[in-house]
Amino acid sequence: MDDNIITAIEAINSSTLSRGDNSLEIGYGASLTDISNFENSLSNTQNKTMDVPRSEGPSNTEKAISKPLDYINQEAEKIVNYAKSAVESGNELTPSEIVMLTARSHEFMFHCQLTSNIANRTSDGLQQLFRQQS
Repeated sequence: MDDNIITAIEAINSSTLSRGDNSLEIGYGASLTDISNFENSLSNTQNKTMDVPRSEGPSNTEKAISKPLDYINQEAEKIVNYAKSAVESGNELTPSEIVMLTARSHEFMFHCQLTSNIANRTSDGLQQLFRQQS
């Protein structure tokens, strides 16, 4: 198992994340593309072929990573639509509508902070994993 990880890291160093000093550097700038490239390199080393281009859509891992962000986008759209409909109605907001809009906004901010915290912890864990592997 460790040989596969080392081989995948070597494949990444030689193909997708090649640096001048040939070392793997994953930090806060890591993106979904980097994750996809790592996943491709890992599968390519398991298949022993390095020239197979990836033709299918996003992997299950990429879908799982983007799911919380999609949820936040949907939640933001709901708040925007609620606020727009309240403004376009021409009537003043009732106190209960103001409280409801404020509560939804606070809930949205909580979900944003929670998702951000999870992403930061995951990033720190991946950095530690890569440091331990090198």
